[in-house]
Amino acid sequence: MATKIIMPKLGMAMTEGIVAKWIKNNGDWVEKDEEIAVVMTKKITYKIKAPTAGVLHIIVREKETRPINATLAFITAKDEPPPAVDDGAPTATTEPVTDATATPAPSVSVADAGTFVPASPAARRLAKEHGIDLTRVTGTGADGMVTESDVTSFFEEAARADVVPTTSTARKLARQLGLQLSEIPGTGPGGRITEQDVRAFEAKETAPATVPPEAAPPAGRIISFTGMRQAIAEHMVESLHTMAQLTMMMDVDTTELVRCRAQIKDDIDVTYTDLLVKAVARTLKAHPMMNTTLIGDEIHQLESVHIGVAVALPDGLIVPVVRDADRMTLEEIAAEVRRLTEGARNVTLSVDEVTGGTFTITNLGNYGIDGFTPIINSPEAAILGVGRITERVVVHDDRITRRKMMVLSLTIDHRLIDGATGAKFMRSLADLLENPYRLLM
Repeated sequence: MATKIIMPKLGMAMTEGIVAKWIKNNGDWVEKDEEIAVVMTKKITYKIKAPTAGVLHIIVREKETRPINATLAFITAKDEPPPAVDDGAPTATTEPVTDATATPAPSVSVADAGTFVPASPAARRLAKEHGIDLTRVTGTGADGMVTESDVTSFFEEAARADVVPTTSTARKLARQLGLQLSEIPGTGPGGRITEQDVRAFEAKETAPATVPPEAAPPAGRIISFTGMRQAIAEHMVESLHTMAQLTMMMDVDTTELVRCRAQIKDDIDVTYTDLLVKAVARTLKAHPMMNTTLIGDEIHQLESVHIGVAVALPDGLIVPVVRDADRMTLEEIAAEVRRLTEGARNVTLSVDEVTGGTFTITNLGNYGIDGFTPIINSPEAAILGVGRITERVVVHDDRITRRKMMVLSLTIDHRLIDGATGAKFMRSLADLLENPYRLLM
């Protein structure tokens, strides 16, 4: 009996996800618990494992968005055909067309201006993405409307017929320059020819013969502006556009903090970030206006203290949340931060583990950064930036001496939090970090 692979619900707030990548190919034999796909939300990525052994039949293509519980694939016995899709997902091609007498597919090109074709928004987006002329696509929807599935089928048919996938601007430019598209290598998705490919080919063709091909600069890496990277960008821009952000910085003497960590490290495997989470959680309880959020036209002081800890990943940034940090011991905080950090890097966190924070800490000290202006993680009202610990010559107890110093950078939403309130919070936090043994009480 076929086993259905569905879009998992990775958290209470999740409604849909993107099939970021199929790790296994259509028709592959997969073993139980073998990783077969990566799905992505705007917060996290997650690897789907095969619930059973069998043949993988992929239903949803890479980069497709599907609601939770939508069918993504089936796993069947060796000679068992996959069942029909019951939720409207487009079926991926399972067998290549080998019939030499098959009718060639129509060429992929952009429709003439002014030609209207009834098509769904998803179909128009996909057609534009692949440079497909909608007037040449047969619609199977209501009243002949072109659906996303129709465009997908058309593109697959065109690819099997060896039609060159090309963007509209690239096709127009190639005609103007008198170039054959079949001779131009494409660097876009699926080998699609872009305008840049046409210009690069034209430049190469018209270059002086004395210039060796090696003299041309290598093509740069293209990074897809989707998924996590796009989500980060949208979130940061929204934060800056909707808040009155003010950053204040303070030097903190961390000499005793360094000494304290060294003394307790044999008993508690604790990092400076762990100590900061503990200190911030305690300070937030003493300054409740720092633990707020804006809902409509009301400022809500939050009872729970959920500290987000920013974790850098190869393709972006994620902020796992230490929940109820004010109720945890330092040892419990250290264990939870370690668990969340490992989960972030191993792509195993749920949506619930990266949402619901009330205050965020971002530490760039390991990268040699002193101070910076962190951007608030909306809908929170403040974020603390942490710089490196350096040894500096300062005046301490009326004498010149060497001390371990750190720069803290606090960004507040000035609509909700006054500058004086933020300054008092910083002073209280600094006092706690300069007397760290109070954190062990």
